Order: sequence, then structure tokens, then C-alpha cells
Amino acid sequence: MHSKLSPLAPCAMAALFLCASSVQAQPAQSEGVQIYGLVDNVVGRFAGTISGVNAQSQTASKLEGGGMSTSHWGLRGNESLGDGLTASFELSAFFRSDTGASGRSDAVPAPVNVAADPFFSRAAWVGLSSPRWGRVRMGNIISQLFVTSISSNAFGDSMTFGPLPLLTFTGGVLGGGTSWTNSVVYDTPTWGGASATVARSLSENQGGGNSAVRIGYGQGPLATSLVWQSVKKDPQTFADGTTTNDTTAWQLMASYDFDVVKVYGHVGHIQNKGTAAVPLDIGYRVWDLSAAVPVGAGRLLAGYGVRSTGDTVGPVPATLAGGNVERKILTLGYDHNLSKRTDIYAMLMRDSTRTHTLPAPFSVIDASGTSFGVGIRHRF
Repeated sequence: MHSKLSPLAPCAMAALFLCASSVQAQPAQSEGVQIYGLVDNVVGRFAGTISGVNAQSQTASKLEGGGMSTSHWGLRGNESLGDGLTASFELSAFFRSDTGASGRSDAVPAPVNVAADPFFSRAAWVGLSSPRWGRVRMGNIISQLFVTSISSNAFGDSMTFGPLPLLTFTGGVLGGGTSWTNSVVYDTPTWGGASATVARSLSENQGGGNSAVRIGYGQGPLATSLVWQSVKKDPQTFADGTTTNDTTAWQLMASYDFDVVKVYGHVGHIQNKGTAAVPLDIGYRVWDLSAAVPVGAGRLLAGYGVRSTGDTVGPVPATLAGGNVERKILTLGYDHNLSKRTDIYAMLMRDSTRTHTLPAPFSVIDASGTSFGVGIRHRF
């Protein structure tokens, strides 16, 4: 037998919804759950994809999501357990703010296919922390190499214009992606500006596991860090945006804020070992210099980076995006803060690649393209 709803029920439900929305809109408390996120859209003329230009790339007018930061939203919260111990969690998902679809981007198709990201692919973890003992987290956690990369360049986490993120995480050279599933991560407390992190991603019968160690120092105007990682995991269902090959990588970065300009420097190396069936031994050098100059309510940004190899790499079709021999990126721009949470920006990027191409007789083809975009980024 079905009961009848009171005519006042819809009004009561609406009132409860408005109350809940009002509570969520309050500033974050020291304890509880917070909704947070970022929406970033850019419009302009773009050459190639995030993996680089190829011999037949054509410039196209586009409105894209994630010009300076990949759009995302999430939930996070914490609970005080007493005696300085705190329980915390984070659940975070990517979305394409140009179309409203889930996932990071349409720019990289199958088999990488970052459009097929699982729902909480950006982060999904729970942990315990203490000022005395540090923090332990378990779940899907942002990789330490990505943490170092986005903190060691003037363009932050921009996967559209940032030379260092593009050279390190796109083009099918590095394994592991920007987040590691099935991870256990330990962060030490900070002692006099120094800290360390150890991360392990369990294989769960998907090849081998991933391991990483990061050591950092930051105090006053100086910041520096060193990170090393080994990737042997071969996920079957997680579109992590990288090669399935085993790789190792390290990065050394430093930044210094002179007040009139903040400068960043980075050197690194990626070793592609291939797979058990097709072993490789190809090393890539990566370096990047960038700077941010405060101007009024914004910053002038400049960055130049190079990824190259002297080893022999297998030829690929000339239509393949990316530079498996060399890629150079120069980006200039301005980022203007309208408020603490909203900024507008204009970026100009020159992307150049050298690719060992098919068909025979094999040759090395140079390609280049210029992209320009203006965008809006809002944090909530």
C-alpha cells in the first residue's frame, strides 16, 4: 500500500535542500567536510595536442577546458581524534569544463584515452596524521614526481601551456601518470624546513609495483627538492595517460624568490626500459627554466624547456603527435588576479618537435606550431 505525500512535503524538502546548501557554502572549518574545486576554460588558436605537434598538424580555433589548471571538483574532510591525531580523506574528480563531460581531455585518444578516467581518478584516499609522527595515506594519490614538477615551474600544473608538465608527462615517454592507484604514502613532519615522502603503489598482479622517494626543503625565499621514482605497474583499467613501459625517473628542482622576480630551475632524467617482451634502454634528458615577475595584481610568466635523447628510438608515423627524439617548448604570458579565487590569463606558446618517422627510408622530421589562448580560472 502506497502512502500519500503531504502537500507540504515538496516545500519541506526544498527547505532542507536550501539549508544544506547554505551549510556547504560556509567557510571551511577545522573539522568536517568541504566541497572544493576549480573551473578553467581557455579560448584561442592551438597547434597539435598536449603531446606535441607533428608533420601534418594544423592550427585550429578551440574552446578548451584546463588552460592553466585541469578542471576538477572534490570532497575533503578531517576529524580530530585527540592527542594531536587527525583522520582525513579526499575524493577528487576531473571534468571537461568545455563540454561538461567527465575525464580530463579529448586531446589524447585511445589507447591512452584520458577521457576514460575513472570518476575519482584525481584522488581517492583516507589517512591519519600527527604533528609528531607525520601522515600516512592509502588510496589513489597524486604522484611525487607530479608534486615536484608543478612546484618547480612558473606555470604550475598547466598541461596546456606549461613547458615542464608537458615535457615530463606527455608524449608517451614517462610511465605512471600523475596519480598512483593502490598506494601507501608516508609524509614525515617538517623539521627546519626539511621533509620527506615515501610512496609505494602495490601491483595487484598488474606487472610490478611503483616506488617513489621525495626529499624537499623550503624556508624563506628558497625551495628545493629531489625525487626519484620507479614504475613497473601496468594498469588494466586506469587511463593514466602514459606508456605501459617500465620507466625510472628523477628530478632535481630549485626556486628562489627575489621579490622582483621568482626564478625556477629544473633538471631531470627519464629512462624507458620497455617491457619484458620488448625491452628498451632509452634515456631522455629534461630541463626547464622559468620565471614569474609580479606586475600590479598579476604576474608576467616565461618558461623554456627541452626533452631530448641521444639514443636510437623506434620510428613512428609522421602523423604521430609528440617528439620522440626532441621536444622544445617556449611559453610567454600574463596571469592577472581579479580576486583571491579568480584570475584571467593570456598565453603564447611555441612548440617544436623532432621525430624519427616511418615509412622507410627512416628520417627525422622537424615540426613546429604556435598556440595562443586567453582564459578564466575560478577556484571554489
